Amino acid sequence: MSTIGLDRWLQHLREHLPIAKEGRDPEGVHQVRVAVRRLRVWLRLAGLRVLEDDLAWLVRAAGEVRDLEVLLQNNRLPKAFRRWAASRLKEARARFEPLLETPRLAGLLQALSNLPPLDTTLAQARLKRFFHQVEGKAEEWRYQESLESLHALRRALRRLRYAREWLGQESQPIKQLQEVFGRVGDLSFTLRYLATYESEGGRGAALYKKQLETQLRQALEAAREAWQAHQAGLG
Repeated sequence: MSTIGLDRWLQHLREHLPIAKEGRDPEGVHQVRVAVRRLRVWLRLAGLRVLEDDLAWLVRAAGEVRDLEVLLQNNRLPKAFRRWAASRLKEARARFEPLLETPRLAGLLQALSNLPPLDTTLAQARLKRFFHQVEGKAEEWRYQESLESLHALRRALRRLRYAREWLGQESQPIKQLQEVFGRVGDLSFTLRYLATYESEGGRGAALYKKQLETQLRQALEAAREAWQAHQAGLG
């Protein structure tokens, strides 16, 4: 019987947790989130719901840190907005880092290491569910034309890509779509943080905001074109 173990990505998670805690390299938090998301897909392929809540907790806990680290990699941020974002990142890290020393995380890592490998045949049969989820989210995006529905489609695409990669299947068309959709995601969360900055009295970013809004419209159009070009190659 052919099986697929989760050891590779569990080890990846273990290796990057100390880097995430140290906070010097943004790849630490990023790779923790990548590993956790891949492990969540493995659980779905295995038909398991055990540990799903704990993995989701770890992804959420790292979310704001990752967003702000990405934001601060942009050299074009207005100075006052950059200072605000750096302060916000410091606060987010102060909330995130203690979680990496909790019994909940230690128990999660131990429990993952105890899971048996998944049966490849059963995993292959479950793969179609991931594609159906992409189809459903794409239909919602077509009708709603909202950023929320596009982000939901992007997440479904990511899960399909990871599922295919667990099974050793081609995923390049999905990765290309993710990259285009990711541009929309980056611009939209930058605008969201900018709105928070302004709501707290921040100034000096009006021109930058207009530039972001223009770029977001362009990125949305590119996302529509990319979906039309690549959707047929996802199955």
